[in-house]
Amino acid sequence: MAIISIYNLCGASAQTIYKGGIDWILVVDTSASMRGVGGTKNIFEPVKNSITEFVNTARLGDTVTIYTFDKDVTLNADDIKITSNPDRGKLKQIISSLQAEGVRTHTGKAVQKALQHSALLNKRADALGRTVSIVFLTDGLEDVRGIPNPVLIPSNTQFLREQQCKPYIFFVSLGLKEHEKQLNDFASNPALCGKGQVLRDPGGVQLNKLAQNIRPVLITPKLDVNLPTANLQPVLPGTTTEPININSISNVNGKVSLQLEDPQQSGIRLISPDRTIDLVANQATVIPVRLQIPAQAKGGANNLRLVLISADQAIAPIRIDLPLTIQSKLQIQPTRIDFGSTEVGKTTETQNLVVRTNISGTASLQLQGNSKDVSIAEPSAAITLQPGETKIPVQLQVTDSSFAGDVYDGLRQRTFTLVLTPDNSTASPVTTEAHLHILMPLGRKIVIWLLLGLLVLLITLIVVCLIQRKTPLELAEDFRTRKRLEGALVVLEPLPQSSQDEEISLTNLQKGRVCLSDLIPAVAATNSDAELVTVWRAGKKNIDLQCLKGVIFVNTKKINTDELYNEDIIEIDNVKLQFNWIEHQRPSESSSGQTNF
Repeated sequence: MAIISIYNLCGASAQTIYKGGIDWILVVDTSASMRGVGGTKNIFEPVKNSITEFVNTARLGDTVTIYTFDKDVTLNADDIKITSNPDRGKLKQIISSLQAEGVRTHTGKAVQKALQHSALLNKRADALGRTVSIVFLTDGLEDVRGIPNPVLIPSNTQFLREQQCKPYIFFVSLGLKEHEKQLNDFASNPALCGKGQVLRDPGGVQLNKLAQNIRPVLITPKLDVNLPTANLQPVLPGTTTEPININSISNVNGKVSLQLEDPQQSGIRLISPDRTIDLVANQATVIPVRLQIPAQAKGGANNLRLVLISADQAIAPIRIDLPLTIQSKLQIQPTRIDFGSTEVGKTTETQNLVVRTNISGTASLQLQGNSKDVSIAEPSAAITLQPGETKIPVQLQVTDSSFAGDVYDGLRQRTFTLVLTPDNSTASPVTTEAHLHILMPLGRKIVIWLLLGLLVLLITLIVVCLIQRKTPLELAEDFRTRKRLEGALVVLEPLPQSSQDEEISLTNLQKGRVCLSDLIPAVAATNSDAELVTVWRAGKKNIDLQCLKGVIFVNTKKINTDELYNEDIIEIDNVKLQFNWIEHQRPSESSSGQTNF
């Protein structure tokens, strides 16, 4: 029954190429329990006879590796290739010398060594098409007492995954007791692809049939394929891929055809090979595959599957996973968008962005550049993208405190970048240039100009105070009295009856002009009259005497209008007056003189 189970197992999983050779890895339990120590049956001699039978039936091109294990693992024969009878003789001598004298049964480490050796075999240049068969012969009872840091059987699962369904593994349990559950769990691990099984042959009564029955199972028509997918590059929509090569080798002549399975219904088509492929026994064949990618293909990973089908159905269909990535496409229009003019504190008019893509998911819209006082009001949430065209309405919000930017007649011109970033890592962000004119409200503009005007006035006042060496209050007083007459008139002739009337203060009048006849009764009695007037010339205050009627003399000179200085003498008929204005002395006659109008 054990032999029939091996046959059924290998027949159902026969997808390994036979290229004239099987790589046998025989792992033999040499613990003392195998020869009956501890009350068990001595099965070690039948085990050695069975291994010898393996060697007798081994064909030219086969290799044999023998490991023994108890508390540790020993390599007894390393890939001895069967090329002639002397090679078989050498192996028989090694088998004959094996002794079951060990203590403990370190099965986990034996599994580890066998899988490591299988990995090395599968890396050889001629490995494609060869079959690796690992056969464990043990009484099924693991005993690791006292062994430091033992290797547990389940810890070898990673080695199974690295083998990529290459080796067959048979645990032949020879003990009279039930074999360990760990062996069952390990042999049924999905990483073995159904090529592992635990078989019971208590006492080894059928071991002599093991070798002669296992080989026919391993050399049934088989096809081995390999598709390197690590270097597959993303493909563009609307293109035809470069050839994707499937490496294959068969142990029989045959014809196979290739089909494409597309579970995601992406529309990808197989365009070559478009005919059957001839396979020559034991000869490597490269099958180039080319695919047509639709222009509207969705971006991202596509889990395609290639199926090799034998024309005569001698070889079971082989399915090859083809993870193909379609390059994501993301475009945005327009590349330049103008939001027009907007007052601070307001929201712009809505402008539309159009996104064309072959991916689905979400994306975010962000501002970059000089945009600290501008934000995106719409869209306010993540943008949903679908293959095809997506329209995105966009509004910007200008903060109430916006003052940055280049100012031209109150117009603030701003340029920044809108960045659309998809959550799909296969697509890169896209950008568009955005322009916005920020307007300042009229009321705020008036306030700003008023503040600027006040600032100019303040600076001017400070400068004037420094030049005049006066306080602002003193300057204000000067401005208030700038058009008032100053000084005094002293009546020389005829003398007034009262001494209080001899001097008349012009400053106390607080007037900018006055007639002499209004101040002095003696003048009013004459036929002449004149007026005192405050006049500013070249930033300097002056007092002029203007003749209104009759004849007026100043310092014995007849005048129509004359600028008065300190101690000037005014004569009107028989009236003589003296004008006093301290610190306003008349310049020398040669430099100034009188001015008559």
